[in-house]
Order: sequence, then C-alpha cells, then structure tokens
Amino acid sequence: MLSSHHQRVLTLLLPAALTAIAWPGRGDAAPGADTGKTSVATAAGDPAAPPDPGGAGAATTTTTAAAEPAAPGARYPRAVIARPLTLPEGLAMLGADVTSNNDLGVMGGAPIVGYGITDDLEVQVPYAFAAREFEAKGSLSVDVGYKLLRGAVDGKLEAIARVRGGYNLLTETANPVTLGVHVQYNLTDTLAVISGFPGTQQLSIAVSDGGVMDGPKPIDFSLPISLGYQATPLLYFQLDTKLARFNISDSANAFMFADTTPAALTAVYNVMGALDVQASIATDLSNEPGDALSFLVGARYYAGKL
Repeated sequence: MLSSHHQRVLTLLLPAALTAIAWPGRGDAAPGADTGKTSVATAAGDPAAPPDPGGAGAATTTTTAAAEPAAPGARYPRAVIARPLTLPEGLAMLGADVTSNNDLGVMGGAPIVGYGITDDLEVQVPYAFAAREFEAKGSLSVDVGYKLLRGAVDGKLEAIARVRGGYNLLTETANPVTLGVHVQYNLTDTLAVISGFPGTQQLSIAVSDGGVMDGPKPIDFSLPISLGYQATPLLYFQLDTKLARFNISDSANAFMFADTTPAALTAVYNVMGALDVQASIATDLSNEPGDALSFLVGARYYAGKL
C-alpha cells in the first residue's frame, strides 16, 4: 500500500507523464503553454512544429490572424490588365498625348481629363487640336461609361456601356455620337480580349453633315477587337484592330484584309503608382502601310486614392 504522501506525489506526476506521452518531443511544455511562440511557428510553416488541430495553438493562431486584417487591395492596380474599366469613385485622371503622321508633317495635341463619379460611373473629356501649325480650336468630346457587369464568369468578365458625343470648334460641327459596350475578358492573369474601349465604340451615328449642305450622315456598326498582354507587373501591351464595318446608312461595308486592316500597338509602363507613360504606333496593313504610319506618345497621372 502506498502512503498518503506517495499517493499525493503520484497524483501530481501522473498528468505530467501522460502529457509527455501524448506530446512527444514537447515534454517541457503542455498543450496551450507558451501559445504565442507556438502560434508563430505554426503560422510560419515551421516543419518542426507538430500539427495542432483544434488545440490551443490552433485557436490562438486563428485569433491572431483575425485580429490582423489583410491590407486592402488597390482600387486601381499598377497592372493595367487588372484595373477596373471605369475610374473608381473620386479618382481623377489627367493626361496628354502628342500624335504625328509618318513624316511629322501633321502633328496634334490631345489632352484628356477623367473622373470616377462613383465606382460604376465615370466621365472622360478628351480634346484634340493641331499642334504643328498651332490651332487652339479643336475637337472636344465627352465620354461616359457605366458598369453593366463586373467580376462575372469567376471574375474574368467586365462590361461597360459607353456613349460619346462632342463638338468640333474649328469646323463648328457636331461630332458623331458613338455608343457601344466596352468589354474585357481575361483569358489568364496576363492575357485579355477587349472590345469597344473609349473612342472605339461600335455604333457610330453622324448628327452633322460635316458642313456640306444636305451632305450624308453616315451610320455604321463596327467590330473592334484588341488583345492585351501584361508582360511584366508594370509593362502592358495592347494590339488593336477592326474586324469589319457594316453600313447602316450612307456608309460602306469594309472588311479586314479585303478593304482595310487597321492595326495599332500600344505599350503602357507604370512608372509609379500614380503615373503611366505610353507610346503607340499605328497603320493600315492593307493600304500602303508606310504612308499610313502614325505615332503617339503620352502620359496619364492619377490623382486620388489608388
């Protein structure tokens, strides 16, 4: 028979012995002891740390993670392919482009401003004027975009309804009204198919005769298509063309390869979060490509919360 003193000693030692058996290699600490260190080792993926399903260590890790919320994602990422197709609420865009034909004989300036009225509604105001023989009067347009779809098809598809209209201060005539859907489908994280970005809306309706008495007012429907490629996190390329133009009224049909094959390659580099620089070269591959060459260089600055 064990004395009462021995019984008390056995009572104290038995739980510790069982604990050492249940937690091999950690007989110096019972479950839940020093949980701060255990949580850090487990969260860091320390291979020496044993699994702790449902134990005090797991509970502490979960609590610690919950107490440290993940940093919010950028509203307007540096990677162009990942950006929403409308400016987020309160974000302003200030930009300017310089354009030229193949021999620099015709040059133009094209400032642009934009603003995200809400996350789903934006407005852009581009202006274009002759720069080589300076003429301040030019073409002023207003482009409005409104979200139709965002994050559809597992986050790969976005669609924006767009309408553009304006006035040419030099010729004193109204610009055509253009309407369409700006669509982007991300095939992968670096490759996207795009159609109808601002300035290339599919439906064009002339509301002015161009200053010619009783002149035609063309109406047509086009199929623009672009391929976007995010080569690096900061460098983006986009190749643009037009598959066809269909006559609706006072216009003419035109098909890729047969009549006209417009092509433009644009590179955009995000110098810093709030600044993009871009360059573009364009031509018509079906009609004297050398003579049809044109160039563009420009920049975009974003003011507001990115």
